[in-house]
Amino acid sequence: MRRSFWLAAAGGFGISLGAAAHPAESPPAAPAAGSAQPAQSGPPWANKFFLPDIATNREQVPPAVITHNFGEVPHGTLCVQKFTITNIYDVPVQITDVRKSCTCLDYVPMTRTLQPNETAEFTVTMNAGKFVGHNAQTFYVTFGPKYVSTAAIRVQATSRTDVTLTPGSIAFGTVPLGSKTSQAVGVKYSGRTRDWKLTEVVPPQGPFEVKFAEVSRGGPLRGGAEYSVEVSLKPTAAPGPLSEQITIKTTDPAHPTVQISVTGTIAAPIELSPNKVRFDGVPVGQSVTQRVLVRAAKPFKILGVDGAADGVSVDLPAASAPLQVQFLTVKFDPKQPGAVSPVLKLRTDLDGSTVSLPVEAEAIAK
Repeated sequence: MRRSFWLAAAGGFGISLGAAAHPAESPPAAPAAGSAQPAQSGPPWANKFFLPDIATNREQVPPAVITHNFGEVPHGTLCVQKFTITNIYDVPVQITDVRKSCTCLDYVPMTRTLQPNETAEFTVTMNAGKFVGHNAQTFYVTFGPKYVSTAAIRVQATSRTDVTLTPGSIAFGTVPLGSKTSQAVGVKYSGRTRDWKLTEVVPPQGPFEVKFAEVSRGGPLRGGAEYSVEVSLKPTAAPGPLSEQITIKTTDPAHPTVQISVTGTIAAPIELSPNKVRFDGVPVGQSVTQRVLVRAAKPFKILGVDGAADGVSVDLPAASAPLQVQFLTVKFDPKQPGAVSPVLKLRTDLDGSTVSLPVEAEAIAK
């Protein structure tokens, strides 16, 4: 099924390939910022963005396909994989289209532009509840718009029939900061081993508490067992996205663990979009501006901004009444060439909450 999406003004997914570049017959010898953009011959050059060490080893030849194997998983499992994408070229790029070869596949749409040398995450899922046995499928991720290349990501998994998860994952969604919430997953074993058990939770790295309890057992003749696994999100969880695998040990030596994906987002009291401001190549004597959206869970006031310096200033919203969504304008008016990187701190009336806004700006001589 073909699936495309519009990129929001708060970001887009862009690849920097060189402003004065021309297509070449093969990937560049040194794919660093400022390099020429390769043509789509042989392996897609967009595949390079997904290589885990591409930032430090940019001369790699892209593989024909990016692969990930989820291995053997219980039927019903929602398999989650988070890829890091690195823009190694010198022009912005964005994801313009994503196609998938199976309805069992899905992904989290990207809504930001990737500037030169920036990284971002691209999360894909494979629903093992929609097939039995081995299955291998492909995502086709197209980057553009100035230079176009389509990366191929092939994922595979083997959906077991002796163990089933219902539902296939823990998805907390968006949770306010400081909240405590819980969800449960049912684990059903219908294999031939009569004494199959869940035995121990591997301590999670994330802010979770995990416990399980046996719900039923088939008996000495029929076999089988059912468990309930409860995952609780701690109120101390830091703002930002959550993505982790909960691992529980079993008595089956052939399949010693059961894994459960946990996803969600802890909403910060105040959010900025974009969360970083960039001004590149601004001639001395000229000024440029960028609007920043400031959003909170309830109406608020911006009391002031600290940290403005080196030609960077801020115009605060004109409205005096508390609002849930506000805009401020960051201005760069350089007086001399060079790079500056101040960090602005916005003070609000939300229990004294502050939020930081990094600014990266470079001024050039006329």
